[in-house]
Amino acid sequence: MQLERKDRQILEHIQKYCEEVQMALDSFHRSEDEFMRNPVFRNACSMPMMQAGELAKYLSDPFVQSDSLTSGTPWRAIKGMRNLFAHDYHAMNYEVIWETAMKNIPELEEHIQTLLEKQGGY
Repeated sequence: MQLERKDRQILEHIQKYCEEVQMALDSFHRSEDEFMRNPVFRNACSMPMMQAGELAKYLSDPFVQSDSLTSGTPWRAIKGMRNLFAHDYHAMNYEVIWETAMKNIPELEEHIQTLLEKQGGY
């Protein structure tokens, strides 16, 4: 599937937010203990995740459907996590956020990089 310009731009921005999560993890030495007790660290990871989820809402339906089928990228869950951050932050499960930051964000960043490279421009 050829990426539409709008989808490409959104993916580039989501990728930037993935990089910001990685920078926050690096800044705090990827310490899970520090993450669990330090609200600054949690916020430094959570805000870019929320932003990525917000942007994911604007990806075109054809792209989301095609990509979800071919790659299994959980765009719906990414959007849903944004809603939890924005509307129910006090109830967030820090273990889920940590797992997302450590496992899912790098996977998403790599997937986006692959998509963008396949479509040219990198």
